[in-house]
Amino acid sequence: MEAEIPGRGRPEAKTLEFTQTVDRSLLHRWALSEVFLTDARRVSESEYLAAAQLPSAHGYYTEGTSRLGVPDPLLLLECCRQAETYGGHVFFDVARDTTFLLRSWSMSLPGLLTAPTYPRPGELAMRVRTGNRRGAAGDVRRLTYDIDMALFGHRLGHASIDVGYIPGPVYAAVRERGRGGPLTPFAEIPRTASRVPPFLVGRTDPANVVLGDVTVGPDGASAPIRPPVDHRSMFDHEQDHLPGMVLMEAARQLCLLAASELFGASVPRTTVVGLDFSFTRYAELDSLTTVHIRKAEAYGYTAESGDRLPQARLFHVEFTQDNTVVAAGRVHTATSVLAERPPVRTGVEA
Repeated sequence: MEAEIPGRGRPEAKTLEFTQTVDRSLLHRWALSEVFLTDARRVSESEYLAAAQLPSAHGYYTEGTSRLGVPDPLLLLECCRQAETYGGHVFFDVARDTTFLLRSWSMSLPGLLTAPTYPRPGELAMRVRTGNRRGAAGDVRRLTYDIDMALFGHRLGHASIDVGYIPGPVYAAVRERGRGGPLTPFAEIPRTASRVPPFLVGRTDPANVVLGDVTVGPDGASAPIRPPVDHRSMFDHEQDHLPGMVLMEAARQLCLLAASELFGASVPRTTVVGLDFSFTRYAELDSLTTVHIRKAEAYGYTAESGDRLPQARLFHVEFTQDNTVVAAGRVHTATSVLAERPPVRTGVEA
């Protein structure tokens, strides 16, 4: 199958393929079931196109209590991450043994709640523009990826990812120096179970819950993060820190719970519609990480039509270890009953 490329001001006619996945090793993935990228084609020195197939059923991304019928926003972020990672290796010659350092990312999904329904796996097309390059060809040390997303031709929104690159031989020394000591072996990281009922955070499977006991106050909430080290989606392979995607899942879960507790919002009808975060330190696996959120006045968050998103809410988020902030940002949510959305027309390629 082929899909037209998204973007403001579409380029000349080009197509993307959705028939097979790309090399999983170029996405830093071990399991083929965690590979969603299907194609990527260079347009210019600083721009390329990418495609991903959204799974119809997945033990993590499609599991939960949501009644909105829209793509999981963190699945969309993961597709953007895969497009960024693949592009770094293939189009900018980042060596395979290089460690990717996430500096910041953001995502805005004004078209999420009006996305069309589809009878087959979703076909996500992305236009990726790069900038803020540091380092010469073959020795790139930093890049920013700006990504436009469309599902079956319907514009979902935009993401931006700022990434640094550390040569493999240097990484271990940098990590040990930053910690002031050696890393704890992955096998020795404690395996703990969550005590939060899954339905409170939009889940049905306890294995997908990453929060410990939650404390809710008049203006916010906090919870320790349970490192899901045995979870084969959030930890597809061994890591030496809590990945950015796991931190986003913790933030999402606490915001959903807080939207219910503080505003009376329906968790199954609430979704993340935007986020922006910066990362200043590694979130160590052998130290307690706590996520804190504080409600704030939502502002200027509109749907693709220009109308304000329904029941838009804003939460300020911080992740701390040993009273030190390791990452901080904001999460936007919206709560909607949603009228019936148009299906993708049968026999018409998106």
